[in-house]
Amino acid sequence: MAQADTTEVNNREGEREVTPSDGDLTQSIPRTPAQEALKYVSVVMAILGGLVLLAGVLLLFAVVTLGVSGTEERLAIAGVELSGWSPLDLSLVTLSSAVLLLITARLGLAASRDASRVEAYRFLCYFVGLVLLVVIVWSWGAGTILIFNPIVLLSTVTYVVVCSSLGDLVKKEHDEGMRGLSYTLTGAQRALKLLSEVLVVSATLNAVVALVIWYALSQLDPSSSVAMADVTSTAGELTVPTLANGLVSAAVNLVVGLLGVRGANQPKKIGPFLVASVIGLASGVAQLLGNVAAVGGFGSLKTSALTDLLFYGACLYLSLKIRKQPVKDEAEEGLGAAGE
Repeated sequence: MAQADTTEVNNREGEREVTPSDGDLTQSIPRTPAQEALKYVSVVMAILGGLVLLAGVLLLFAVVTLGVSGTEERLAIAGVELSGWSPLDLSLVTLSSAVLLLITARLGLAASRDASRVEAYRFLCYFVGLVLLVVIVWSWGAGTILIFNPIVLLSTVTYVVVCSSLGDLVKKEHDEGMRGLSYTLTGAQRALKLLSEVLVVSATLNAVVALVIWYALSQLDPSSSVAMADVTSTAGELTVPTLANGLVSAAVNLVVGLLGVRGANQPKKIGPFLVASVIGLASGVAQLLGNVAAVGGFGSLKTSALTDLLFYGACLYLSLKIRKQPVKDEAEEGLGAAGE
């Protein structure tokens, strides 16, 4: 009789919970917050490295096969004249920059998985920072101020401020014996974590794109006519709104993505992301209906409207599925105390 009562209680408790099979469970890689941040930065650098590599290959292809002159004496890049540079030189420098970004990303991803491998990453970051410092000082002595050049400034901030600081923090945590959190993830949690990480990376890339577009617009005559997103206006009128809208949108997506990662790792904290998914889905439906009303049908719908709708629909479905899972201690390993 007691056994029957216990079985009945377990059945009642299982009405709202979906217990995953053992084969559906996996253990996440233990990472400290610094390692998590390093992982995202490294993924962004890998994507940028791939894009720069593609640009370098296309430029080299144009130089070699399409008859683009390889003997031009004056080239202007980001507002700086490169005297004596040829398109071939520029393509080789572009390819070298891509290789540097990809190597940095590879070493960063390795350190994000295993903190004991961070030394190679730190050495590369400090070496690049030193080279940038030498170039800036040398150019200053030659009468050219490169520190405010956007490419040099972005490279300096990336390697000296971001990458080196993250490398130092990961090393400090490793030396103090800190261990990252490891979570037992179901299939739904893994899928949601992947979508959320994609959102975090895309938000970072959107911020970079917003800065690039802002800089390009700032170099134009303020009275120049510019067409962006079906809107034609002057460069002066678009410069500040473009930067503000891009950065605000990137910040919102970054926060939502981080909430998704937290909710995927810890189902008890899925609530905020669930609310964000509902808001995102409602916004997507409203945008879709607005486009339909504007064009009078489904023939000219924007791809972004359908993409947002599908994305937040998938996030909402996965969030609800995770919310129904059994409540338990998700963290199998906590942050170890220093010296453990």
